[in-house]
Amino acid sequence: MATFNYVLGRKKDNGTYPVYLKIRHLNTNTMRSMDMSVAKAEWNEKGQRISIRRTDTHDVREEKERNNEFLAQLMIRAKEVEALLQKRGVLGEMTAKGVMDAILNYSPHSKQNEGIGNGDFVEYWNTIAVQTPKSQEKYNYALKSLVSYQIACSGKDTILFRDITVDWVKGYLSYIQGGGYQYVRGSNPLNLQSLSAWTVNTYASCLKKVINCAVDADRLSERVLRAFKKFRAGVVHTQPYTLSMAELRAFLNYPFPTMRQRMVRDLFIFSFCCMGMNLTDIYQLQKKAVKMKGDTGEIKYIRDKTGKEIIVMMNAHATQLHDVIAPYLTTSRANVWSKAVSSSRYFAFDAIYNKYHTFAGNIQKIARQVRTIMGFDDEFCFYTARHTWSTLMSSEYQLGQEYVDTGLGHSSKSVAANHYIAIDYDKLYEAHTDILQRLFEDEMSMSNLEEIEE
Repeated sequence: MATFNYVLGRKKDNGTYPVYLKIRHLNTNTMRSMDMSVAKAEWNEKGQRISIRRTDTHDVREEKERNNEFLAQLMIRAKEVEALLQKRGVLGEMTAKGVMDAILNYSPHSKQNEGIGNGDFVEYWNTIAVQTPKSQEKYNYALKSLVSYQIACSGKDTILFRDITVDWVKGYLSYIQGGGYQYVRGSNPLNLQSLSAWTVNTYASCLKKVINCAVDADRLSERVLRAFKKFRAGVVHTQPYTLSMAELRAFLNYPFPTMRQRMVRDLFIFSFCCMGMNLTDIYQLQKKAVKMKGDTGEIKYIRDKTGKEIIVMMNAHATQLHDVIAPYLTTSRANVWSKAVSSSRYFAFDAIYNKYHTFAGNIQKIARQVRTIMGFDDEFCFYTARHTWSTLMSSEYQLGQEYVDTGLGHSSKSVAANHYIAIDYDKLYEAHTDILQRLFEDEMSMSNLEEIEE
């Protein structure tokens, strides 16, 4: 629970002392001036009021009474707001400053921010973000963008609930879209961002989610959501870039000069051989999911994004694939990630990259270097492996969308395919075996891997 009391500040030039409201809460404290000053001898510390003397003139007496009434009513409001915050389960998430803002700005009749529409919005944002661990990273990036907008608007990096208005949200949406509507309260120039449609949609979605939660908690008015009514980020549809089989074999056998370039090449091939396994699933892949013995192999895992079980058969090609990925395995004594030999994960990337987004960022960065070396199109990225596998399955083996969806771990867009069409897995694995045979038909020329720099 928070504690509230009035204290006197430093002595002013006229000999009086300013009155402050002081709040202590969860090992934090803050003070706010009450815009009144008193003589030290006239301040009743125990009674938290200004003493009224018989010798006071009528005007002085009236002023003291007004000030005392203000102090008394504010203390009543403080207790009421504290109780309301406690009832709504948000008091434990707030700092003393957030409680102070809620008290001083609370207005039950506000048309713009009803209820407890104040306090630290950033703190509240983080409490919502942690509820969805898989999405926390994108919430963090969205928040950085939000704070940068606030700095451009007001010169401050703090965001209070009272800042979240329809105009403010509209301005932010325009900010991340790179033009149009601008909302600037301060004199700072607003440098409009230019982000991809996907990023704009992601940031806007995060903001809307947090605002919806705040509305449900009575900390913002529902009218704030009007800002999203006409918002459209737009979607850019591009044809996924794919490699031909000849390009894929050339990529497999290219002697890249650095260890990290070879690592990206090897993981790209691994993804392709595993029917387009996602990078996040590669990073999280468990030892128990992989069974390779001699020329036979099976990988059974649950796709992180959809929760679907995927089984990859690699009969007659497990040995070749194991040779490609061996340097990155926790099970290999000679691996370049030797710090993680006890890891439960199949790959030991967490020894160097303790967070997935760091790992993924480095992979995509090196993929751009590899793209330049190979002379691939600018649209080449790590996920080209996934696009290449699905395209070859569809175009060269005439497998229907339901088969491609099964291999990729998608939820089929077709209701019939999702519920009524039985997948002939022998047909799927026969095609997959053939495509691996074509990939490994030439002898691989793998260079010895260098030791990773510390």
